[in-house]
Amino acid sequence: MDKQRFITEPARDIRVCRQVDLCVVGGSCTGLFAAVRAARLGLRVLVVEMDNCLEGVATSGLVNVWHKLMDEDEKKQVIAGLTQEVLERLDRVGAVAVSDDPKRLARYELNTEELKIELDRLAGEHGIELFFHTLYCAPLLDGDRLRGIVIENKDGRQALLADFFIDASGDGDLARDVGLTSFRYEHIQPPSPATG
Repeated sequence: MDKQRFITEPARDIRVCRQVDLCVVGGSCTGLFAAVRAARLGLRVLVVEMDNCLEGVATSGLVNVWHKLMDEDEKKQVIAGLTQEVLERLDRVGAVAVSDDPKRLARYELNTEELKIELDRLAGEHGIELFFHTLYCAPLLDGDRLRGIVIENKDGRQALLADFFIDASGDGDLARDVGLTSFRYEHIQPPSPATG
């Protein structure tokens, strides 16, 4: 068996392509909703998404259900905000069906293609810049302070600078790379959509 071989990549200058107030890594609804809230507070925001659309894994995987907004006893609404706002937007374009069964956890059935469109509109309305097909590669640290990230896409390897970062990637690579403490549940939820 051959020994593993290595090559040394030559050092190079990386172009800084953007400098913003907040960079969100991951364009899921979680990431986009954080970006929208920040934009509503007046921050310049950019979202880095490795897929070709917002809510990438869910929409690309045709996960077309969302949880209910009420508590288990159906007495108090416990989820509102941008989740409710997006459901209302989808309802206006006829892209959501609501189950009448109060015990059903997956209360909303969505048209995922319309969800992509509404999330794009939401980002555009708030001036959020979107980098699709873009991978987070490495952190840029100044001592123990995260100053920026290295990204890669068809424009090549670039640097993004920001005052704040949110890792909403689902993988937590940025959080791991800067040394944040993490944990993993012993029981991992199976990768299937909720149906009941």
